[in-house]
Amino acid sequence: MVRLIKSDNDSNQAVRDGSKKRQNLVNSSPTRSSITKEVRQDVVNKSRNNKNLRRQNNRRQSPNKSRFELPPKAQYLALDCEMVGVGPDGQRSSVACVTVIDWHGGIIFHSFIRQTEPVTDYRTFVSGITEKQLQNATMSLGECRGIVSQLLYNRILVGHALQNDLEALQISHPWWLTRDSATYEPFMKFRFDDKILWPRRLKDLANEKLSREIQKAGKPHSAYEDALAAFDLYKSVRMQWESAINKKVQEMNNIHYPQMVRNYKEQMAMEYARLAREQQLFFNQQNQSQLAQ
Repeated sequence: MVRLIKSDNDSNQAVRDGSKKRQNLVNSSPTRSSITKEVRQDVVNKSRNNKNLRRQNNRRQSPNKSRFELPPKAQYLALDCEMVGVGPDGQRSSVACVTVIDWHGGIIFHSFIRQTEPVTDYRTFVSGITEKQLQNATMSLGECRGIVSQLLYNRILVGHALQNDLEALQISHPWWLTRDSATYEPFMKFRFDDKILWPRRLKDLANEKLSREIQKAGKPHSAYEDALAAFDLYKSVRMQWESAINKKVQEMNNIHYPQMVRNYKEQMAMEYARLAREQQLFFNQQNQSQLAQ
């Protein structure tokens, strides 16, 4: 029987080899500190992902109040009226011409209004209205009011000193759908030391803001030119203006604002029905007069 006996050199070599293998295993296995770092990084990444998801969900559920969508251009109309004087010395104003244009300057409606009282001052040097134009006018103020009211229903109305035009037409329009360059505060100015803002003339605003000369001296006003100038003034500050309106609407009480909208819709629905009857009556009369001829 033969036994193999390892020499001391062989034994030492085996020990050294075993030690190297253990060291390699230790080096290749993850340490406690490295595992902790990886866990921490994984937790941080998950936390970031959760925050991003929450932000995205919040954006979907509640729109950013600082951002808003501009109304579509098709929702805008501009209005301007020219007046003549009736009564003693022509002191009372009567609507003689009404013009409505769209965003692109296209004429939606234009008509001379038949007067029910004798005109004592045509104001031609300002209004551009002549006696001949009104002699040929066939549309009454009520018929005009019916058509214009339907055009303005749920539309954004642009113009200058619109209160005068709307009162003359006997039409009401909600403030949140009105863009009046005469009452837009950045366009107004302090006249005295009382710190009260006053409206400026459309001519001055067009010259300053648009570098455009309108209502030239010696030439009559043009309803189309004035409506277009008011429209372009609005367009020059559209974002700021809509932001101010949006902020004002948001500041309204959440209870009162919906009620205001409901009241307005009910009022406009009744007005729309009444004016539709007036308009139909007008067209029926026109058809009868044509058949009679």
